[in-house]
Amino acid sequence: MSSLWLMYHDVYDGAPRPQVPASATVYHVARESFTAHLLAIERSGHRVVTVGDYLATSTAGPSVVLTFDDGWIGAFEIALPLLLERGWRATAFVTRDFVGRRNFCGRDTLRDAAAAGMEIGVHGATHRMLSACTRDEIVAEFRECREYLEALLGQPVTNASIPGGDMTSTVVSCAREAGLRSLSNSRPGVNHSASSPFDLRRLAIRNSTRAADVQRYCRFSLRRERARWAALQMPRTILGMQRYSKLRRLILRERSPNTKEVFEP
Repeated sequence: MSSLWLMYHDVYDGAPRPQVPASATVYHVARESFTAHLLAIERSGHRVVTVGDYLATSTAGPSVVLTFDDGWIGAFEIALPLLLERGWRATAFVTRDFVGRRNFCGRDTLRDAAAAGMEIGVHGATHRMLSACTRDEIVAEFRECREYLEALLGQPVTNASIPGGDMTSTVVSCAREAGLRSLSNSRPGVNHSASSPFDLRRLAIRNSTRAADVQRYCRFSLRRERARWAALQMPRTILGMQRYSKLRRLILRERSPNTKEVFEP
């Protein structure tokens, strides 16, 4: 059956977090917008499940999977309570080196979220663009993050998402070698029971995403988003993800073209 996967990052009150560059905040949404998105999903009647739930029950009817990348604090302090009010769970893909940093979750927050029912997954040890890494480095990015989270939570962590959506056949092979059982990317699309668990497609939610957009997504209508993603693939392929990310930050007029990749969606 069809499953819509939405990729969130941070949820905030009032205004985006200070000192966070535009290349990141374009993917952060206000509490009011997030609440409206949840209402649109609720009205669709689809099941809301985690990545692990979907992998176990992919034939159980139309579903929505809500994911949060990086480990931004708003995903835990704002989004999670709103989900629990509805009896819903989500998957948070966490970057090891972000844990405890300003604007990101801490160790206790992660433990509490897992205890409350949020699924925790891997989003790399450092959030580097993986296509620029050696094979050993890619395996280490996945494995070191997985082992850190498993030690922290005392439970298996086997699902992952790719920083920057930087997916290649080598990245997939390395994820398997690191002991993972699924890999989510940033390519918009609808997942089905026949979808490869190492090619799970997600739609990036932006600060401009409206409830009406989410309603359309819940009808599994993503033609515009697929076309936009395809148009951006040419410069990404030609430049490579690292150069493309640097150019993107320059276009957004961020103060330093050397802003670390930690903020890339």
